[in-house]
Amino acid sequence: MKVLYFLKGLLSVIPILAFLFGLSFLLNRYKKRLASRIALIIAIVFMIVSFTGYLPGHLADSLERKYKVYQGQTNVPDSSRSIILVLGSGYTLDSRLPPNSQLGNTALARLVEGIRVHKLNPNSLIIASGYSPNGKETQAQVTKRAAILLGIDAANVETLDNPTTTQEEAIELRKSYDTTSRLIIVTDAIHMPRAMQIFTNAGYIPTPAPTNYKMTVDAYTGSPRFLPSFNNVGLMNYVIHEWLGSLKARWAE
Repeated sequence: MKVLYFLKGLLSVIPILAFLFGLSFLLNRYKKRLASRIALIIAIVFMIVSFTGYLPGHLADSLERKYKVYQGQTNVPDSSRSIILVLGSGYTLDSRLPPNSQLGNTALARLVEGIRVHKLNPNSLIIASGYSPNGKETQAQVTKRAAILLGIDAANVETLDNPTTTQEEAIELRKSYDTTSRLIIVTDAIHMPRAMQIFTNAGYIPTPAPTNYKMTVDAYTGSPRFLPSFNNVGLMNYVIHEWLGSLKARWAE
């Protein structure tokens, strides 16, 4: 597991390119001309596909489209209460701002989707998740305050204040809600396949509610996809991160 944590920090586009170009240089210095050229060609090809939009866009889209937009559940008894887990993301503690503005863009998008899902399931409970990196108010608490500000009854919002990762969120959830609970997961569409795998491993039968899509129609019809961009590099990094996270989840089965 520790190896995978190390790889997740190391395996991103720029470190990989630095390694390949450095390897090519070293091989050339030690007269390994053919091996040096192969490493150089691999580096150039990887740089081209990572900086242009075709491959990152296709890979991200394949992750995001695995689960459809949440449209509500059928055949759910009125007495059966669903729990809507809004996975954690980034936030800031700035007392000058209302709680919705203290949430990062990703966290706010997840909360808004959680509220939409809650309105489709009147007999449901929103669970906000997220720890505090400095021992102050947790992201979960800020998210709860934002949900109340946006019209949700305080009695319908609870928090998980300790998790720092999706795996920990699954562990913490099981402490309060058994695996027979009707669980709806709200997270980024690109992250949803890994989240579903983790909560399935934990014994739940989760329902996905993906949000915060990166590959929208505008992503295809905007700037030409053959033009290099650091946005494409960021997208490729997301894909690599999710692949490694899914690999870790499979090892944990």
